[in-house]
Amino acid sequence: MLLLAAPFLLPPIPFSAVLSGLFLYDAAMLFLGIDLGASALKLIVIDAKGSPMAHIAAPIATLSPAVGTFATAEQDPKLWLITLETLLDNLFTNSAVKPEDITALSITAGTHIAVLCDRDMQPLRNAIMWSDQRAASIMPKLLAAQDKILAESLHAPNPTWTLAHLAWLTENDPDAISKTHMILPAKDWLRYCLTGHIGTDLSDAIGLQLVNAHIEEWSATLCDLSGVNASQLPEIADSKDYAGQISESAAQRFKLSPKTAVYTGAIDTSTELLRPSDYKSDAPASIKLASAGVVYMSVPDKTTLPPLSCYPHCTASDGWYLASGMNSCTTALDWLRKEVLSDISLQAFNECAAKAPAGAKGVVFHPYLMGERAPHWNPDLTASLSGMSRETDKSDIARAGFEGIAFAIRDIKENMEMLTGKTAETFKLLGGGAKSRLWSQIIADILQTPIHVQPNSDAAYGAGLLACLAHTGQMPSAAPNDAIMTFEPDTSLATFYAEKHAEFNLLRQKLS
Repeated sequence: MLLLAAPFLLPPIPFSAVLSGLFLYDAAMLFLGIDLGASALKLIVIDAKGSPMAHIAAPIATLSPAVGTFATAEQDPKLWLITLETLLDNLFTNSAVKPEDITALSITAGTHIAVLCDRDMQPLRNAIMWSDQRAASIMPKLLAAQDKILAESLHAPNPTWTLAHLAWLTENDPDAISKTHMILPAKDWLRYCLTGHIGTDLSDAIGLQLVNAHIEEWSATLCDLSGVNASQLPEIADSKDYAGQISESAAQRFKLSPKTAVYTGAIDTSTELLRPSDYKSDAPASIKLASAGVVYMSVPDKTTLPPLSCYPHCTASDGWYLASGMNSCTTALDWLRKEVLSDISLQAFNECAAKAPAGAKGVVFHPYLMGERAPHWNPDLTASLSGMSRETDKSDIARAGFEGIAFAIRDIKENMEMLTGKTAETFKLLGGGAKSRLWSQIIADILQTPIHVQPNSDAAYGAGLLACLAHTGQMPSAAPNDAIMTFEPDTSLATFYAEKHAEFNLLRQKLS
């Protein structure tokens, strides 16, 4: 289903002149953020104040080919283009936003998603997703080189990262590797299709796990382990670097203006952490509720702290951040509402869950539909729905879905705090799941930590902010009515949820 904001009447936007490497600031400028998510492609148009003007989204199909016993996930990059074409056509047809109104754009996507391109820059095969676990079969080889990998990449080998994906392809699809002219992260291939520009940024380079993070150059050692070489990899640029304008062919296909400026962009977790300059939140950490669930904590500089991931912020002054993510977050809820609760709507799911008491009358949901990453790192871990009786109804199952994912997030939070020695006193909540007030409150209660929900906190919005920042040198200031909502934990539930969390983990031990 296509979701389009109500149309707004906007004046045409003239293309601005260049001044000192940046473009002249104009309050009437509009910026397009494009987010290639794991389950949907999302577009948002914002103005120079950071106010959303229109948004639209469409689902992206994920394929699960049978490969051994491990969970797999692939997407067809050509489908990304078809979906983008459809969304842009709907955007310009059904809102007052026109192609010439878009001053600049930026693209974001999940990391660990590589497109193997031939000499014509066309995909040689489907792109393996970050949730794919097939490379677990070749992990003994990579674990033997763990010290080398960790020393250069900051990260230990992992079957869900691109180094492992490429090593698996080298053994199992050598023809595709031999024909590969260029390897581009997902967002960078999309940008190439719009501009003809070949490149990437440091956040995606780190996600490929082929870069020496200390000198920020491709590593011969890591490339050798993956079965590729540095000549098959793009140049690394800053996330805010200018990457050209829309090509004539792309302008015709996608109905974009050839005068629209395009910037390099960054991975989704990096853009999600951007916020308009008027937001003064002192929350030291964030939680993302999207296809994946992720806990973030900012650090002043790059650090090696496996199994936590470490990435650069979009803006160098903000330093780096640690991230630790689960495989199935909102995707697990989607599975529950579609497959277990007869495909009820998201609104009905929330309303249903609100009728159940805390603890869901003993129903427990484990969201491990694709094995699990943090903090268990177990590709064999399976999902479960247990504790049901004749008194169980659909409201208990819906509530158990919210609580089960919140318990899994608590596992990640406690593991991150143990590894860093730091305790987060508050969290910002990001992603599409943050729109649910009920879920936000459940997370606050289970973590026993205040939760701040910032409006427009998803990756597409962050990509729009990055486009504005890169183009004008200024971060938008949020509209004054976009207030941050705070959910305080119910302290009377602290002991209750601590016991439920212990029960959750006791049951988990029986799931692999």
